Amino acid sequence: MRFLAQSFLAFAAVAIIAIYLGALTNGAVVAALGASAFIVFATPEHDTAQPRKLIGGHGICICIGLLCSIPFRLDWFPRTATSIGLIAAAAVGLAILAMTVTDTEHPPAAGNALAFAISARGTHHVLFIAAAVICLGVIHRILRKWLRDLT
Repeated sequence: MRFLAQSFLAFAAVAIIAIYLGALTNGAVVAALGASAFIVFATPEHDTAQPRKLIGGHGICICIGLLCSIPFRLDWFPRTATSIGLIAAAAVGLAILAMTVTDTEHPPAAGNALAFAISARGTHHVLFIAAAVICLGVIHRILRKWLRDLT
């Protein structure tokens, strides 16, 4: 029964976020959110599900992604398979470093570092992810006594 209940809660949370925040703005951004929702609802007792790591990890990774996107935004060099690959690798590597150093490890957040680094992402994407992960963090905190690890 717990499997059904927590899966339904995940469905409800993501549906509300998608409907009210406009989640379908970008596939890569939404994929990171889906993975975060899995962690929050299927493994809520895991360290990476804690709101500090959920929100902090996404925040740090968005910043890193935006920083890594600067060479493309300023047309410092052309978008080639090699340049995109190097920027993507730099974003993920820096995301791992920053999250581990700051103790905000949340693996799905690295997807945002990658997405923001190699694609044109605007303020609405940043605001969407911020609002979505804050919502997930609040839901996690409110339901923390009820949610159990399903793994």
